[in-house]
Amino acid sequence: MKSLKKLLSYLCATVALVALLLWLTGNQHVLYGLGKTYFIGKSKPDIDDMPYFAVSTVNIGIPTPWPQSAVFNKVAPAAEDLAYLDARESCAFLVIRQDSLLYENYWRGYCDTTRSNSFSMAKSFTGMLTGIAVDDGYIKSLDQPVGDFLDAFSAGQNASLTIRHLLEMSSGIPFGESYNSPFGYMARAYYGKNLEKETLKYSVQTEPGTTWAYEGGNSVLLGLVLCKATGKSPSRYFSEKVWSCIGAEHTGHWNLDHPGGLEKTFSGFYATARDFARVGKLYLHNGSWEGDTLIDPAFVQASITPCRVPDPEGKPCTWYGYHWWLGDYRGETFYSCRGMRGQYIAVLPSRNLIVVRLGHQKETTQGEGHAAKDLLRYLDIAMSLAAQ
Repeated sequence: MKSLKKLLSYLCATVALVALLLWLTGNQHVLYGLGKTYFIGKSKPDIDDMPYFAVSTVNIGIPTPWPQSAVFNKVAPAAEDLAYLDARESCAFLVIRQDSLLYENYWRGYCDTTRSNSFSMAKSFTGMLTGIAVDDGYIKSLDQPVGDFLDAFSAGQNASLTIRHLLEMSSGIPFGESYNSPFGYMARAYYGKNLEKETLKYSVQTEPGTTWAYEGGNSVLLGLVLCKATGKSPSRYFSEKVWSCIGAEHTGHWNLDHPGGLEKTFSGFYATARDFARVGKLYLHNGSWEGDTLIDPAFVQASITPCRVPDPEGKPCTWYGYHWWLGDYRGETFYSCRGMRGQYIAVLPSRNLIVVRLGHQKETTQGEGHAAKDLLRYLDIAMSLAAQ
């Protein structure tokens, strides 16, 4: 018994020492992150983490339920497709054809009123807001310098950075996109308490516009620009210009770095599957909703046009536009928002199809042209349903 007490004392002392060192070295976010992951049985952020963070509210306007197709849920995926969805711990799968629900299914206690984390799908929402801010005159053009809004980027090599570079993921700022390091930028950004401070530590290292590199910090900088340019939080601006105008049935929520703080504009928008699908419909209709133009059609088209900035291997980027992922599958183009656990809003314009998939896991391998391999399977399922 004495040995056990001594061992427990050593363990407690060690934990206390580690905690103190993390605090003294400015890594308090590690302690916070452990409490939101490993201490609740998770290895990284998961889709149900909204209760663990401060969030803002993205208000709705007049809710408009989705109409249902005449064959709604009378069509069904093949058994092997349902098994594939289940094996990846899917929580929601929706297919919308010609603006009507064709198929809808939920797993693991989810339903049409359950909100979940979209993770990096939020980047696309931030990109949309940027285009709207240009149209509203808050930003002069996509080629306006970031330094006009953020003093940290007003001199030296930083001064060459523009809004367009951030949208294209070609800023030349090496934030680092690893989700495995507890001391990297992504961990500090997601679990830290001062997102602006953490982000402004970084600066331009290579000439903007010359290399494509997917970096969440670019989306954070866009969020900071939006705050400075509009004088509004991204949540409020998104509510006014998008969410309240597209018939959303439930309020959205955006993950904040601390109560009353900054939206994590690279991640953490929480909504229902049906409401996420409305973003797909808005883009499918070129930025218009029921005849009302919410986003400049020219910006929408630019968003889903390859930026063609060379990647680190010199290959022109054909898989990314302005914060939207692009692809070509079986001879048909598609575009999508996507999150790290396989969250997708995907649009197949030639077939008038919108696909939403939410869940806990995704495939770790990519398909052709940087397309997520599991997304291609979901597109297959959707096309099969539409053909029934």
